[in-house]
Amino acid sequence: HIESIENAIDSELKSNGVDIAASSNLHQPLSPPRNNASVETTVTVSQSSQEPAETVTETSNKPEGERLCELMCSKGLRRYIYGNISHRAKLMEEIPAALKLAKEPAKFVLECIGKFYLQGRKAFSKDSPMISARQVSLLILESFLLMPDPGKGKLKIESSVKDEAEMAAVAWKKRLMGEGGLAAAEQIDARGLLLLIACYGVPSDFRSMDLLDLIRTSGSNEIAVALRRSPFLAPMIS
Repeated sequence: HIESIENAIDSELKSNGVDIAASSNLHQPLSPPRNNASVETTVTVSQSSQEPAETVTETSNKPEGERLCELMCSKGLRRYIYGNISHRAKLMEEIPAALKLAKEPAKFVLECIGKFYLQGRKAFSKDSPMISARQVSLLILESFLLMPDPGKGKLKIESSVKDEAEMAAVAWKKRLMGEGGLAAAEQIDARGLLLLIACYGVPSDFRSMDLLDLIRTSGSNEIAVALRRSPFLAPMIS
């Protein structure tokens, strides 16, 4: 575009009989601004293209579990854990610390487990894909108990979240009682219910014998470290 302007000026000067060589100083201001503008534009574009790249790199370098917890994306976290459920040791290192980054960890964990506990034992027959889905929920509950100390005082659980968790525990117990009682529950069922009340509190209609049955049938030795961190169970059990 600048070249066409220069050509137009040359043509106009020629038509008026002006010596182009003598008037070459008219062209000189055009070239430096063009070059400077070119340099400035290059720098600006380069900087603007680099900054987003740095931001993207920083985000992509963050562990997936941490990113999903920060976003409070319960479905995303479940999918992530489900896809890596065979790497339990790695998940148990990553998820407890990641949960601490959630804005409301207690609410987030409850959203993650959903209402899978309402499904009867027939839904979890041998080789059923639902078994892995339930293992995901149990891992999240256990990770919640193992979450690093959030700081001064106990982790705050909103009353509405606590009420929702209590309703879930009561419904879970009711289903198990209908299937033969807590003492006859499948290990994965008993462990899930035990972890739930360890995380959010023991409902008033749970008797001491109910807790004993859950401890016996849940394989509690495998989750003993998490259970000992419960502010609800630990004071009740010697």
